[in-house]
Amino acid sequence: MKVLYDHQSFSGAKYGGVARYFYDLMYNLKYQQGIDVDLALKFSNNDYLINGDIKKVTQFGFFLGYSKTNMLFSHINRLNSAIHIAQQSYDVFHPTYFKDYFLPFLGKKPFVITHHDLIPEKFSSQYAGLDGFDKDQKKKILDKASKIIAVSENTKQDILDIFNVAPEKVEVIYHSTHFATFLPNPNVKISTPKRYLLYVGNRDNYKNFNVYTEAIAPILQKQDDLYLICAGNGKFTVAEQQLFANLKVEKQILHHQIDSDDVLYQLYKNAIAFVYPSLYEGFGIPVIEAFACDCPVILSDRSCFPEVGRYAALYFNPDDKENIAFQIEKIIENNDLRSELIQKGKKRLQDFSPTITAQKTLEVYKSVV
Repeated sequence: MKVLYDHQSFSGAKYGGVARYFYDLMYNLKYQQGIDVDLALKFSNNDYLINGDIKKVTQFGFFLGYSKTNMLFSHINRLNSAIHIAQQSYDVFHPTYFKDYFLPFLGKKPFVITHHDLIPEKFSSQYAGLDGFDKDQKKKILDKASKIIAVSENTKQDILDIFNVAPEKVEVIYHSTHFATFLPNPNVKISTPKRYLLYVGNRDNYKNFNVYTEAIAPILQKQDDLYLICAGNGKFTVAEQQLFANLKVEKQILHHQIDSDDVLYQLYKNAIAFVYPSLYEGFGIPVIEAFACDCPVILSDRSCFPEVGRYAALYFNPDDKENIAFQIEKIIENNDLRSELIQKGKKRLQDFSPTITAQKTLEVYKSVV
């Protein structure tokens, strides 16, 4: 069997959860399941591809500025993808996002689409168009797809509720994490405070970062050797810096760039806990990354989090600052609880094996051929 993937999630993204999902999926299908995988892509600065062996790509500089250069190479990559699709030399096509450019070139070939979350649709009054695709465009793709992969039962229910597709068309396949089998490079060292809480990724909108910061500020004020490290997603904005100053914790909230998997692994490994205050997620890959890195996890009690974390995490109401602070203080002050959560996280991680993800995805592919 040969599976073709397209350029969409790799053209302009150096890192990111969707690109990571597809890279790991292709890798495990190729090396564990013996499947012929092909990525229709020529130009990319994606770190996973550059440091991996799934696809050789040509890197590019931003000679027209960041946005215009990305747009130019995205158009070139789209043309290249269209040519690959039209050649029909594959059994199943798996687009990596919701652009519908590929439909005229598919012929009778089946395609499978993965839906990661429905935040723009579920909260349309606040976050409509957050991912750049409107509801009608997604509906068109979902209706024409042979199968839809949902990354959690919570996401499947959202798909059924919002897009009214047949339940039997949607298969739930959980994410996995490459950290489950990761071997850290002992030569990579990072400098961090001895005691810190970890936050990973985007801090905008539904991520609820400002509320979280306000909730933990009193804890940071009482413990001047405790820090919050925010990993990835760029340096703090002026508004964020002003918020930290107003809360009188600006010296205890730090930003750390994620330059490699080794850096992220160590940030998880050495943290007192990873805290995810988001109001909504489709799956929440950082949850299982933390499990894999022996990092205790504290989660919002919304959306997919109880489904993914189950017994292996503490939970709080993300709208309740006192409740957020209460759960965090519990873990800061109790080493036995931290050790217990680490062991529970290891056990829960077994349900998110890269092998399981690849096997179940392959079963979906076979079902549509």
